[in-house]
Amino acid sequence: MRVKAVARLMVAALGVALGVVAPIGSGAAYADGVVGLGIDAYAEMVVDSAHGRLFFSQGRQRSGVRVTDLSGGAQRTIPDLPGASGMALSPDGSTLYVALADADAVAAIDTTTLAEKRRYSTGASTCPTWLAPAGGKIYIGYGCQSGKGKLGSIDVRGATPVVALDLPLNGQYYYPPLLRSTPANPNLLLLVNRSSVSFPISGEPGLYDVSSGTPSHVASLAGETCTGLHDAVLTADKVILGCSYLWDPQSNSRVVAAEHVAFSAADLSPAGTYPSGTWPTAVTTSPNGSFIVLGASESDSIHVERPDGTVVRRYALPPGNHLQVRGLAVSADSRTLYAVTTDQDRKNPALRVLTDFGTTGSSLLLSAPTTSTRAAPLTVQGKLAFVGATVSTPWTLKVAKQDITGGHPLPDVTTAADGSFSFSDTPLVGAANTYTVTFPGDATHPGTSQSATVQVSRAATALSVTAKATTGRRASVTAQLGATYTNRTVCLYAQPYGQARKTLTCGKVDGYGKLMATYPTYQRVTFSASFAGDERYAPAEASVRTYGFLWKPGVFRGY
Repeated sequence: MRVKAVARLMVAALGVALGVVAPIGSGAAYADGVVGLGIDAYAEMVVDSAHGRLFFSQGRQRSGVRVTDLSGGAQRTIPDLPGASGMALSPDGSTLYVALADADAVAAIDTTTLAEKRRYSTGASTCPTWLAPAGGKIYIGYGCQSGKGKLGSIDVRGATPVVALDLPLNGQYYYPPLLRSTPANPNLLLLVNRSSVSFPISGEPGLYDVSSGTPSHVASLAGETCTGLHDAVLTADKVILGCSYLWDPQSNSRVVAAEHVAFSAADLSPAGTYPSGTWPTAVTTSPNGSFIVLGASESDSIHVERPDGTVVRRYALPPGNHLQVRGLAVSADSRTLYAVTTDQDRKNPALRVLTDFGTTGSSLLLSAPTTSTRAAPLTVQGKLAFVGATVSTPWTLKVAKQDITGGHPLPDVTTAADGSFSFSDTPLVGAANTYTVTFPGDATHPGTSQSATVQVSRAATALSVTAKATTGRRASVTAQLGATYTNRTVCLYAQPYGQARKTLTCGKVDGYGKLMATYPTYQRVTFSASFAGDERYAPAEASVRTYGFLWKPGVFRGY
């Protein structure tokens, strides 16, 4: 197979100027904002469209799975999941299975409540790392020692779950094999050797038929075909690989890959290529089978193509941003593309949401500073674009702002002849200020909108809480609140040792900034106070712990 030379994609000028995901090539798609995920590492992403959630695992030496809504908001963490790595939804969507590489187990998470409902042990020193549902089971790529990657499975269909390890494999896997499956061919399982550009090893792609309950080898690729494999996807009829290097039989050597390569899902015979840029990093498909989405780290671009190779979209990431390995996923309705990127130091994973990536229409690109000082001016920039046509006349756009006090219409903005625009605002309210620009559309151009959020600074206020033992085995608890703007409400809480926190009272402080309550102290108690913040002052919390009570005047008894 001859590797084609693919020119590196040029970053669109608007992307350079504004720091947004810029669509280039065959038309534009809607580009929503970037949202930090609040994690310091990334392993895999799962989209649960039915419950409106995204799941992000962080890999070895981390604990927990990050959960957001489909826009990256409402962030929370499912705790106590050591080494959470590979994840897979059950076919009915009711359970998220999470491989716990640091706990030698697979956790089952209820996708409605987000509670862990069961944990399946895989035995000591197994390090389960990757998962895929196939043939009615959950298959596991596991192994703690280099050169000893193995395959196992969990069958939860019966009254008693069955864990099987050391299933027969054709070939050797240096690491726990990365697993891929597809609902379009539910009895087929793909195993690959995952590695990196700096330490490339053979990808060893292998297909297995699991219809009988025991993996039966179908086909494998020669070891030198693909090395430094980052990601893979299995479709109804193809296996698509993202390899750092490909074997060139004409030069009898391996060469740097500038495209993803495809093979038949029947026998792994060659089935074409998908140009994607140097060092292919990630690949996924839309559930309806209409699109293949590919990413490359060297060009830092995302390509949307049809199965026949027709290019639909190409997105260039802002300079200094990098697409993560295995960092692509598509929603169940095949309309929204999710991408995980990192900064120039390949840290701080963030989510980028690209909506209607497979359709034509209007698009708005928007950029704003991520932070700003309250009562200081800031500028929002953007550009209106049409698919298949050039913006050549000015257009009027609607602008609105949402802050913690509510929604506020701002003056309309008129684009320049090329569709670019900017406007300024001086936010007087701290916390999140979200600016939404709307193109109303007309008879020939569909309307669209775009939002950008700026975190506006707020001053810190003083908040303290004290607890004084009184007779009668009670404590007098006092919160002291400093300067604020409009909110003078404080809440007091008590949390006895080993119990849940209880609300003592919530109310406005007195003229001296104090709010008081009493509480029985029969055991060790932590008292806390909270201030929710207001337009100018940030939220605050304080706590104090007591260790005894006043038995009688002059006699203190502790715990």
